[in-house]
Amino acid sequence: MRRRLRKVALSAALCLALSCPALSRDGRIRYVTFNNDNVVTIQAAIGVSTMVQLSPTEVIETISAGDTIGWSIVPKKGSGILFVKPLVENAETNVNIVTNKRVYSLLLVGSREPSLRASFHVRFKYPDEDVNARLLAQAEESALNPSLKNIDPSMLNYDYAYRGDDSLKPRVVFDDGRKMFLQFTGDVPAIFVVEAKGRESLVNLRTEGEYMIVDKVARQFTLRAGDKTLCLYNRQSPSQRMPDPIEDIYGPSKLSKKSKRGQFEQRSR
Repeated sequence: MRRRLRKVALSAALCLALSCPALSRDGRIRYVTFNNDNVVTIQAAIGVSTMVQLSPTEVIETISAGDTIGWSIVPKKGSGILFVKPLVENAETNVNIVTNKRVYSLLLVGSREPSLRASFHVRFKYPDEDVNARLLAQAEESALNPSLKNIDPSMLNYDYAYRGDDSLKPRVVFDDGRKMFLQFTGDVPAIFVVEAKGRESLVNLRTEGEYMIVDKVARQFTLRAGDKTLCLYNRQSPSQRMPDPIEDIYGPSKLSKKSKRGQFEQRSR
């Protein structure tokens, strides 16, 4: 009985495998890496329209074909897309394309019957454009987040503690010796720097990515939201810097109620 059940299960698994072939890219969709010194051969067939797609940043300006009788060559107006199709048996011709950015040399080869060799879609790839796009994205990110990009991890100070309402506690707080970085899970409270003789001054905040940035570092800050208050203490001396720690100690630790100012008794988080 058990042997029969195993055979049934094996048969079912084989049927499932046969009915669900592995996914692979269709060979009729072809990708070609652009090279200014190469002639690209495109296989076509009678009754099959082949689309040639250039860069989306290009517009076709001029097309010159050796055989304009045996081939239908139709560009899409104002784009870098071209449709080609052989009209006679064994048609073969060259095509030169001039766009606003590049020059292409193609060899069109047609056959009488559609086959797996005929391309339905030929799409050009451009390694230089991919690299430039990545560099541009990196430059834009750096422009949006200049402070975060210029951080030296070895100079960061995460040694902060707090006393007060837990709902105002920043999820992450650290400084680089010049600026303080905070991340909140909820609404951002007003932040005051505590100056000499306990005087408080409201600080300006700016946003970079997920962080709120205060353009100064001090020994103590006060966070306020309505009637809620939290005191945030910088426990690191100005001459010391800590190495980049693991994520679970990024947030400030809470001080016990019996601790006096300057005497920090840390509770576990």
